[in-house]
Amino acid sequence: MKDLHICLNMVSDPTWSGGVLYIQNLVQAIASLPIAERENIKLTVALHKSNLHLAEPIKHQVNQIYERTIIDRGYSAILKLLGGYLEFIPSNLLNPHAYDFVYPAWTAKRLPYQWAGWIPDFQHYYLPDLFSKKEISNRNAAFQKLADVAPIIILSSQMAQADFCHLYPQASDRSRVMQFASFADPSWFTPDPQIIQLKYQLPAQFFLVSNQFWKHKDHGVIIEALGILKQRSIFPVVVCTGTLKDHRHPEYFDKLLSRVAELGLKQQFIVLGMIPRLDQIQLMRTCLAVIQPSLFEGWSSIIEDARSLGKPVIASDFPVHIEQNLPNCQFFERSNPEALASQISQAILILKSGVNQQLELLAQPDNKQRVMAYGKRFLEIVHSVV
Repeated sequence: MKDLHICLNMVSDPTWSGGVLYIQNLVQAIASLPIAERENIKLTVALHKSNLHLAEPIKHQVNQIYERTIIDRGYSAILKLLGGYLEFIPSNLLNPHAYDFVYPAWTAKRLPYQWAGWIPDFQHYYLPDLFSKKEISNRNAAFQKLADVAPIIILSSQMAQADFCHLYPQASDRSRVMQFASFADPSWFTPDPQIIQLKYQLPAQFFLVSNQFWKHKDHGVIIEALGILKQRSIFPVVVCTGTLKDHRHPEYFDKLLSRVAELGLKQQFIVLGMIPRLDQIQLMRTCLAVIQPSLFEGWSSIIEDARSLGKPVIASDFPVHIEQNLPNCQFFERSNPEALASQISQAILILKSGVNQQLELLAQPDNKQRVMAYGKRFLEIVHSVV
């Protein structure tokens, strides 16, 4: 059987941790499949040369890491443009790497390989106030082009697919849902989480939030909930990891810190910023619970991480969070600090900090099944068009 050459495009923005993990987890999902299902797969990960470090965790699971330079990107863009209008250009010139399938890819009228586009969500449709008019216009134009020409459009949730079919009914038959899973690396379970706790000088009991400080992640509801609990003489600690800047709302992080200071919560709302992935996982293993307050998600990476560790989650009642169907998850009404405060106060009474080895052991076989299902689903989509 001829090898099937698949190219996965790493996201260009290294600060978008969800996008980076999406590709890393997809590589691990393919690698987890039985040899018979992947022995004819040649897997390339393509990324900008400046982002080479993003391939480090998966470099042994792929056949090739392709480093794109500025010249490479320009050459590729010119070929796509010419190929769309000049039918006589040989297809091998448009496909110098001999790819059979590229994902995620964007639009072109004529490509010498099959490909699929990826739309994580339609956040701009539901929360337009968080986007500039130009961003909304650009998103709509890009999604329209995918609907017009993409062989397959992959959505991360049933909600996103329903939105896509509503907005682009003419392309609904080319839409596919692929729900991703987090790969629980065996190395996650080797370190002593208490050492990482001491490294960051954290208390014995804390909740963890691992989201970028982007406005739609709604860290503000946590701050207000802590303020409510403080008035009741309840003093939980919330530790936050993730990038500090929202490129759309650069003032957002400073406003949050001002509110923390105003409520006297500096000892309770601890911001670590970006930390190594393995450190983040160790903090997740030892925290009381993960809090996911986001107003919008395509498919929450942090909920999938928590699932892979058997860790409890307190999440907003956003439909995708409910769709993820995490067994040990408690929901609160979005943007309602009183409801979140109630969940946190209950969790303090019920949950214990530290590693729960029993829940971790129970989560591991489930994680293997979910990761394999993710890889199988992707190859099923690939084979349907190649």
